[in-house]
Amino acid sequence: MTSAMKRFFLRHVAMALTALCLLAACQTEIYSNVSEREANEMLAALLAQNISASKTAIGDGVFSISVEESDLQRALTVLDNKGLPRNTRETIGQVFSGGGIVSSPFEERVRYIYALGEDVARTLQEIDGVLVARVHVVMPEEAALGQQAKPASAAVFIKQQAGYDLDFLVPQIRRLVANSIEGVDYEAITVVLVEAASETVPNAPEAMPTVRSMGLDVARSSEAALRTGVILGALALLAALAGIVVLAVMNHRLREAAAPAEEA
Repeated sequence: MTSAMKRFFLRHVAMALTALCLLAACQTEIYSNVSEREANEMLAALLAQNISASKTAIGDGVFSISVEESDLQRALTVLDNKGLPRNTRETIGQVFSGGGIVSSPFEERVRYIYALGEDVARTLQEIDGVLVARVHVVMPEEAALGQQAKPASAAVFIKQQAGYDLDFLVPQIRRLVANSIEGVDYEAITVVLVEAASETVPNAPEAMPTVRSMGLDVARSSEAALRTGVILGALALLAALAGIVVLAVMNHRLREAAAPAEEA
């Protein structure tokens, strides 16, 4: 097959694929590399607002979330109001996973305090209505001989979802922190609650009147475009098939013409 024949064939195949792609609905990926649990939470939040969304596996235990392009703004607003996806936090096991470098006692202490705060914050984020949780732990060094030891303390910051009232949970939160971090007394724990700003979710665009065309329910304004796309796609496919037949016939004739010359 000559290069001109190949270009002719590829051009018609590309035309056919382009026409078919125009018929497919376009979706935009809004988040990727999220865990299956977070992907399910995001999917549930979007579907509850009548936003068409899909979850796609993209790797080992990670997923992506996609929505229709027309629902992009609404989807992002809904997920932001829900605090999704949540910030990834390191567990104590991850902090002390061991990097092969010997740490100083001071570095080990800082990592230990950080890991405690992160672990408690992860637990607090499991409370309904909590969007963001931060736990700051202060553990003074041991007092020198003859000096009075300074007490340990903790400060908890919680950003709560609009419409939630978590004030009644403050005593339980303080008790949880006191029982989770050794050396921190109940009275030395401060809890600050901040309500997130309520963002209004844009209304979904009004549904356009649809008609039944070629076995599909489409908007009335898109009926002509659908028919045109199908016709163009069919013509492109027919042209590609005709090109294949022409190329096959030409190739066969060239072989027949070359056969007597080879015999001579």
